[in-house]
Amino acid sequence: MGNESLISSLRQERDRFLAFAFCRADLLLELSEKHEIVFVSGATQSIFGRSVKDLIGMPIGDLVLPHEEPVLKHLLSGMVGGVRPDPMNIDFKNKSGKAQPLSLTGYYVEDLEKHYFLSCKLPSTIAATSPKTNRQAGGAVVHDRVSFGKTATEHLKTNPDDKLTFIELENYDEFAKKLDNDTREELSETINSYLRASSSEANSAASFGNGKYGLISRPDLNIDKLTDEISKQVKAADPKGVGLKVEQASIALADSGISGGNAAQALSFMIQQFAHDQSENFSLEDLAHSLPEILARIKKTAERIIRVTEGGDFMIVFQPIVDLKTRAIHHYEILARINDETGSPQEFIRSAEDLNLIKGFDLAICRKAIKWIQNNPSKQFNRSIAINLSAASIGDPNFIKQLVPLLDPLKETPEALLFEITESTRIPDPVIANEAMQTLRKLGHKVCLDDFGVGEASLQYLRLFQVDVLKIDGSYVRDALEDETSAHILKAIADLCRKLNTQTVAEMVEDEETTQLLINCNVDFGQGYYFGRPCNDISLFEEPDKPRTVIRRGETTETWS
Repeated sequence: MGNESLISSLRQERDRFLAFAFCRADLLLELSEKHEIVFVSGATQSIFGRSVKDLIGMPIGDLVLPHEEPVLKHLLSGMVGGVRPDPMNIDFKNKSGKAQPLSLTGYYVEDLEKHYFLSCKLPSTIAATSPKTNRQAGGAVVHDRVSFGKTATEHLKTNPDDKLTFIELENYDEFAKKLDNDTREELSETINSYLRASSSEANSAASFGNGKYGLISRPDLNIDKLTDEISKQVKAADPKGVGLKVEQASIALADSGISGGNAAQALSFMIQQFAHDQSENFSLEDLAHSLPEILARIKKTAERIIRVTEGGDFMIVFQPIVDLKTRAIHHYEILARINDETGSPQEFIRSAEDLNLIKGFDLAICRKAIKWIQNNPSKQFNRSIAINLSAASIGDPNFIKQLVPLLDPLKETPEALLFEITESTRIPDPVIANEAMQTLRKLGHKVCLDDFGVGEASLQYLRLFQVDVLKIDGSYVRDALEDETSAHILKAIADLCRKLNTQTVAEMVEDEETTQLLINCNVDFGQGYYFGRPCNDISLFEEPDKPRTVIRRGETTETWS
């Protein structure tokens, strides 16, 4: 074979490899040890608006958005040593200088002049208008605390050698207030990109808010190096150039002593407690130095919840919800009080949710409430009783299958019991949850959506869920007292609900000033200490000779209809 034939054969072989490569990529890049482009093939004009000749010799960092450059360097450094990273979405610059996400992976070959060989693929759909939504459109979503809990427990079942890491930026909320919107968003995106680039399968990172993050990574990841990089980015964003202290703690499931059926429960609990800022129950220092003690506390907490649930070792108390204009009691909310008095009821409920034990407790409260209604028909004073159902319960079809038979004794008077859906921001599947709500409504029970105003999805939920009542979170009420804009927003919510034939309840009504504000904002009902503290004897709110609240006696009784 002559030289020309050999060269032709080699070219054909090269073109064949390129053709196979382009089955999975839109762009191929080869970088030098200094991250300069030495070879490029593919859709350079359509992606970058540049020719191959223009790109040769250019540092690849010049092709990405500024906040992505350190992330790209971090990704490339992770390839050294023969590790092929999972695909990671990076925002490159298109011909207009705008964000163009590319899914990037590659390989570092030391024997080939220490070069990097990168494969870049365009996302299948691009329907985004900002760096954040571009990243999401490309499949690079960073988890929240709910989805991360599920991802972590599932991942670590099959990859026990991987690490679970918690990262916290101290006093981040106060720090973020000093930044302008663009800087704050860019910093957030950069941190999320670093975490995702470092995470196992490039899809195991979480942002919990308040400067708290979670990460599942391979055991060989240098966490200290990662937190140093994050610290540098925070310092660069700080107008004073000071930055924040970045703390972290990691555990490897294989070395933690967590095993069997308790592993998922323990991991989920730790993730949720850290995300909730339950510092009295969980700290990074504890995780780093006292993991056995944490696991013992988790076990003890779970045993207590199960004991209280199965033994019915709790009592129900009543708090009135009143018509703001007439001050007549409209209905009562049932609240649980744990008999052993260890911690607050809120802590008990939160722990039950975090340990995935809340469904059993919700059913236990339903049984006790229904029994009370059956045994005390005269004491109910023809008013409805509201009980809480957690987001986890309403989103579980099996829970509804268990609940519906319990409601059979009330089939003639379903209006006696209504349901408040709490922690609505944690609803895992809105479609399933709405089906459950409509099942209850078809049985004649009213449904109330609690915690409205908390989280970004509130208005979306108002569109997705058909409910009878909306309970406005107390934070909205407090803000409306101090800020005119917040008061206008509160009124807009109430007016919108009236157009949707949905009644409104405001929480945390503590005085007459708040009451008048809510009346002016067209809110229908109020709940708070001003109208009565929770009490186990409902008659104290009803009988004139047992004054407990400022409610005017002798008002007419109303119904939900």
